[in-house]
Amino acid sequence: MSIFKKPDFFDFKPLDLEHKVFLPTRELYSSLSLQVSELYRQIKTVLLDWHAEVAVTAKQIYAHPVETGSQWYAQAVDYGAQMYAQVNEVYFPKVESMYEQTVVDATQLGLQAGEFWQAFYDHPQATVAALIEPVTNYTNQAVDVVEVYFVSVYSAIVDLFNLMLEQPTETLEAVYQNALAGLLDIYFQLISSLLAML
Repeated sequence: MSIFKKPDFFDFKPLDLEHKVFLPTRELYSSLSLQVSELYRQIKTVLLDWHAEVAVTAKQIYAHPVETGSQWYAQAVDYGAQMYAQVNEVYFPKVESMYEQTVVDATQLGLQAGEFWQAFYDHPQATVAALIEPVTNYTNQAVDVVEVYFVSVYSAIVDLFNLMLEQPTETLEAVYQNALAGLLDIYFQLISSLLAML
């Protein structure tokens, strides 16, 4: 049934601007303001902590350059040894496993391709028909869906045109009011979704 044939089409939906626009927007603004303030505070804390670490490190280098350099060198060597061990123990086995799986998949694909070409060589018409059948079925379904959609759109346009001929002013007012109410509902749902994510 077309929206224009529904009995409540000429019943104006209320435009509740206070609850659908103003309050949700104010709540979203407040929530975003709090989050921005918190983000600013966290960034400031991180920068202050980093500055303190840099200051301590600079004093340490100035006071004991050789010892600090030796300590850093030892830390770098230790870190390099850990990374080397991790690469050998974690990443190389994963890469080797992926390589082996790729070889198995490529071999399987080659066998399937060989079987396909043999089937095509033995029965070319049946093989082509089997390949085309799913595409044809999908295309037919898509055409049916598009046809139903266009029929429903055409029916709705005809219903609107008939209403415009019978009651032009009332129809335009109802379309305007209902469209505006629908947009307010969409806005409210969008803001509500954003608030739920925050």
